[in-house]
Amino acid sequence: MTRFMLLLALLVTACAQNPKAPGAGGTQVSQVTTTYISTLPSRGIDYSATLRRIAFSSCANQDEPQPLWKTISATQPDLFLFAGDNVYASSPYQQPIAEQYRKLDLIPEYRSLREKVPFMATWDDHDFGMRDGGNDWAGKDAARKDFVNYWTYTRNSMPLEQGGVYHSKIIGPKKHMVQVIMLDTRYYRSSLKEKTGFEGKAMNYEPSNEGTVLGEHQWEWLETQLKRPADVRLIVSSIQVIAEDPPFEKWGNFPKERQRLFDLIKKTKAKNVVILSGDRHMASISKMDLPGYGALYDITGSSINRANNYKDADRHYVGAVYNKENFGLAEIDWKRKSIKVDIRDMQNEVVNSVTIKLK
Repeated sequence: MTRFMLLLALLVTACAQNPKAPGAGGTQVSQVTTTYISTLPSRGIDYSATLRRIAFSSCANQDEPQPLWKTISATQPDLFLFAGDNVYASSPYQQPIAEQYRKLDLIPEYRSLREKVPFMATWDDHDFGMRDGGNDWAGKDAARKDFVNYWTYTRNSMPLEQGGVYHSKIIGPKKHMVQVIMLDTRYYRSSLKEKTGFEGKAMNYEPSNEGTVLGEHQWEWLETQLKRPADVRLIVSSIQVIAEDPPFEKWGNFPKERQRLFDLIKKTKAKNVVILSGDRHMASISKMDLPGYGALYDITGSSINRANNYKDADRHYVGAVYNKENFGLAEIDWKRKSIKVDIRDMQNEVVNSVTIKLK
């Protein structure tokens, strides 16, 4: 069977398995796109502009309404950071990935914000194409192609030969430079160690001292990035970095890798690092004190429209978690040298907040 015929057969089978699969906003999908290059009139990044307000979140199912974008738009952010699961494409009825990006572009509230606000993005497992997937996912290079086709700004942000989608930008004038580092916690990540009795359940992973989260090439790149001049550094990790107790995916599944990140931040003397994460379908603020460095925060913003009601707790959480639709808003006060990071709900009400003093 030729490659074309095989692809056609797979698409027909997928449609037959789920003929009522919804499109954006719950409408019927009338066509299936296998290659999609976004043509949204999206706002580009002004690298000379001073950033004062940065919004972020994750987990947006393109087959359901996404009214939260209207709330985010009301805060008038200078930049939005998509922390992963920007579309859902890990289920048989949400294939191919390109079609899911096309459906995302049909959502009115999202389209409106893209026209006004520049975006940066990384991926998590669902837009990577495999739930809790890592370096053994056979479709990772095809997923990367779809990612770059959609987030077209990344074409000038990553070398052609690079694996994964990690990249960074420095935005703002001297003394107001914000470095945004988008990590890739999927492409190189080693297989998770499943606890006996929980195989295939995407939870209760056991810590492993073997394996990697970023891969050596990305680790080398990250060290170089952390040595670049910047006044504020936002590290976007699709999965939580500081939290240790939740039984789901996190850097804590690879303790040595987690400690390596903390050690690298200290080694490079990277000041004013704030970690932003997604994935969890809830929002939280985590804090830990790194000896020889000081306080480090990880603020989780999730989700756009995939809220869950499960309980969540961690020894590092500051304040209560929030389980309904939410986003994060980081406001930099350059005069007072501080960053205030809010977790905000659908009504734009602050449900948790932290103020971080800049060094």
